[in-house]
Amino acid sequence: LWLSSSPSPQFPISILQASVKMTTEPPKGLKANMKRLYRLITEDQFNVCKASAKYKKLLFGLVFFHSILLERKKFQQLGWNTIYSFNDSDFE
Repeated sequence: LWLSSSPSPQFPISILQASVKMTTEPPKGLKANMKRLYRLITEDQFNVCKASAKYKKLLFGLVFFHSILLERKKFQQLGWNTIYSFNDSDFE
């Protein structure tokens, strides 16, 4: 039996104690964020513009900038003076 769950205080401790636990975490860092964001872009979205060289440079800049925002979020008050919740929907 495979179970998946997010961390929750309501999850029964008896099941946790009797289980083999496995965790997975997404890769971290600027490069991993950029790869993940590029995977969100479809081929049609990538080739939509007639000035493809300029569009691809602009898209790279946007992906790079969004990845930096996501990395800065890790530092909380050191990265920003207000807590922002940047996520993939902001990129879209």
